[in-house]
Amino acid sequence: MPTVFYVFISLIIAIIIVVTIIFIRRFLQKKYTDFVLQNSLYLKQLNEINSRYEFYPYISFDQSHTYDNEKFYESISCKDYLIYQLQFIRRNLFNQINKLKVNKQLFSEYQNEIKSIAIYGQFQNSTKKFNLDKLIKTERQLIEKYTYRIPSEQFYLTVTLFCSKINGQVYRKKFERFSVGDIVELSKRLNNKNGNFYNDREIWNALCRVERGKVSNKMRFSIYQRDRYRCCNCGISERYTQLEIDHIVPISKGGKSVYDNLQTLCHRCNVEKGDSY
Repeated sequence: MPTVFYVFISLIIAIIIVVTIIFIRRFLQKKYTDFVLQNSLYLKQLNEINSRYEFYPYISFDQSHTYDNEKFYESISCKDYLIYQLQFIRRNLFNQINKLKVNKQLFSEYQNEIKSIAIYGQFQNSTKKFNLDKLIKTERQLIEKYTYRIPSEQFYLTVTLFCSKINGQVYRKKFERFSVGDIVELSKRLNNKNGNFYNDREIWNALCRVERGKVSNKMRFSIYQRDRYRCCNCGISERYTQLEIDHIVPISKGGKSVYDNLQTLCHRCNVEKGDSY
């Protein structure tokens, strides 16, 4: 029993010693840090330079979407989805790209100013009470901490598409990364149109695929339920025929995949209606 007691006391003493050593080291390091912060000529010039520079933050424009319909997931590419989204985000997107160009120019100027700062180890007050090597080491660490890092210059946009079950459980994923050059090219092709007519057939097909893909299985069943599982044209019920979701104003004529523009039709009525109102 006494042996266990002595081991316990020894352990407590060892812990106290370790904690004391850590405390003393931190106390001494704080003295070095405070002295350097108050007296380093390099840090003084660095802070003055930092006060004159401000870089734009990096804002992500990554896009993602989840399809609960495997057919749509397969037919819609990441590029299709980006083309569709560019209709809404490209103004802010190009603002961000231009800001990153400004960052690049500013950082080049910032680096040139940093190079003009005096050498390490110059202090306003006497360093006799301190170890000079440790002071310089502390100064280097603080300079590293307070020097601006390279701001974001390169811009990439990633599109990620998921495929899920109707309960939301994701079981497939695909993604693609696009550069500024890719985005500029797609934007130009989007602008190539007469009124609402797109001259680039690939662009138009991509827009139609994504718009059509917005009708999820969950939305489809909701429309069927709203229309009482009957064709809105001839009135035939699901019991006697295959029902389908139809865009009242066709996508090809600017129709959107929203509840008010969707209706239940039987296959025959849907074929007869075709691409008309």
